[in-house]
Amino acid sequence: MKILISFVGLITLWASTLNSGITSKYWIHPSTDKQATIKVLSPKITDNKPEVVLNMVDPKELECMSKNIYFEAAIESTAGKVAVAQVTMNRVRSVHYPNTVCGVITQGKHYASGHPVRDRCQFSWYCDGKHDEPHKGSMWKESQEVAKYVLTTLDLMDITDGATHYHADYIASPRWAHPSRKTVEIDTHIFFNNGKKKARKI
Repeated sequence: MKILISFVGLITLWASTLNSGITSKYWIHPSTDKQATIKVLSPKITDNKPEVVLNMVDPKELECMSKNIYFEAAIESTAGKVAVAQVTMNRVRSVHYPNTVCGVITQGKHYASGHPVRDRCQFSWYCDGKHDEPHKGSMWKESQEVAKYVLTTLDLMDITDGATHYHADYIASPRWAHPSRKTVEIDTHIFFNNGKKKARKI
């Protein structure tokens, strides 16, 4: 009987070791001029011990992404919020823009004091002359949740088809908004990507 109990215990321990890990995802803040990336590590078994990988998101990057979602798409659907976040990430991954979320969002002309020049930035809320502190309610919480989801989900399908630009559908089309580059319309935003020709509406 003791042998049977020992055998069952050994099998249970072996099985739990094999299945003890869940894929962990974390944001790696770039330390060089290379583009920022999101890395995913799966647990590796070494000498019957799973590798421990912590789930980490850079707090500053999360704050910047959350604010961008909040001020650009707080009243949009979840898809609309995700789309704004994905445009931000598409720029982070592009060599034509800064390689961090905060760098992308604050890109634009600044005074010597560090304050942005009004209406001369990539995302209008950042340089519209208004305060940049969100109301700490449900829309802010949703924006934070979407931001963390996008930053930690490596295999997330890009619903913008690689868009790096968008504008609201209630304003006149900017000079850069060429019809042949339009990829999709989600809620009140129209998205654009140089490599796409056809548009679809959601």
